[in-house]
Amino acid sequence: MKVRDIVIRAGRSLRQAKARTLLTSLAISVGAFTVTLALAAGAGGQAYTDSLIKNNGDSNNLSVFAKIDEGQNDKPKEYGSQSESAKQGILNDKDIEKIQKIDGVAEITPEYNISAAYMTRGDGYKKYDTNLSIKTDRTAIPLAAGTLKDNQIPAGSVVVPEDYLESLGFANATDAVGKTIVVHIEKPSMIVGGKSTDSKDETFTVAAVDKKSATVLRYQAALRISPEDGKAIYEYQTAGRPGSNEYYTVNARVESGKDVKAVQESIKAAGYSVFSLQDLQQALFQFINIVQWGAAGFGFLAILASIFGIINTQYISVLERTQQIGLMKALGARRKDVGRLFRYEAAWVGFLGGAIGTFFAVATSLLNPWIAKSLSLEKGTDLLQFHPLTSVILILGLMLVAVMAGYFPARKAAKLDPIEALRTE
Repeated sequence: MKVRDIVIRAGRSLRQAKARTLLTSLAISVGAFTVTLALAAGAGGQAYTDSLIKNNGDSNNLSVFAKIDEGQNDKPKEYGSQSESAKQGILNDKDIEKIQKIDGVAEITPEYNISAAYMTRGDGYKKYDTNLSIKTDRTAIPLAAGTLKDNQIPAGSVVVPEDYLESLGFANATDAVGKTIVVHIEKPSMIVGGKSTDSKDETFTVAAVDKKSATVLRYQAALRISPEDGKAIYEYQTAGRPGSNEYYTVNARVESGKDVKAVQESIKAAGYSVFSLQDLQQALFQFINIVQWGAAGFGFLAILASIFGIINTQYISVLERTQQIGLMKALGARRKDVGRLFRYEAAWVGFLGGAIGTFFAVATSLLNPWIAKSLSLEKGTDLLQFHPLTSVILILGLMLVAVMAGYFPARKAAKLDPIEALRTE
């Protein structure tokens, strides 16, 4: 018999026992549904985590801290063995030079602590308190208007929060781009009687307007400026003050194409503590994988239980069709043809179960907008992401499992003696 003829006959045999075929397929579909949904949730969770990482930091950026030996802080160290900065857990310009020489480090930007007295549009406009924030990395900022080349703020420019627009007198985000803002800077050490005796105004051009986003974990409304402008303000505010040019952390940008992990290990070997977003990403992905495969495990258990259902169904089918098998052999069907017939029937059951389960799992993607709304996520966030290739592989895998489950019933059918089979009533 031709393979095509056996496949068609297998399908016809299953249609003659619709109820039994459907129930067996549904048992498999429960497992297929659970596994498909778990994999989709895992893919969606990783994609959402990836967007969180991208919007909350630069993967090529390393945060470097002075290393403190835990458990040994109270032990005295030999005089002169380390700088005063290291004793206090802070970094200085010598540390920056040392880190800059490490292979793979493109540039170093210290975390400057700066402040502004107020901001204003200029004469005739009200003055408002504001925070200053220095954008040292290339993290993408959700923007309401304007653009930033390579996600960097040019020197002399500023990114204004959307919440500041009305107070500053801008009609909308587009109206603000290209306009100027005056930031009043004061030297903290020169404030006498509540007024600064040494201050200056810095004028910035609005390059863009940022906005709140559900994917930004620690959003704070502030005027965001370039590292160059931040350094200039820091040097102005700390000039002549003890403890200047000392930093709690510095940002090391890894050269494009270099292995971030390797550079991170090199900086650690130089005697510093280093944190990268890849560390956080790996930890989050590991957690998602544990939850994903834990949920998928229940699906595999359901599939395991359905294997016994396939075996039972196939054995019953062999018993019910003993005479039919005998007639087939009497008409010239070979043992392997009979065995194939029952294996193909099992494959059909596996296909139907996998297809039904996958269909209903994919249909749950229609709930993505509701899930995003329920979890207060950004519009358009899909926590269930299905990949066609994964579904195809799963269905093929279930067909293979079904064929393996139907092996012994098929073997029994193939070994039946045609004469004895025809005598069966």
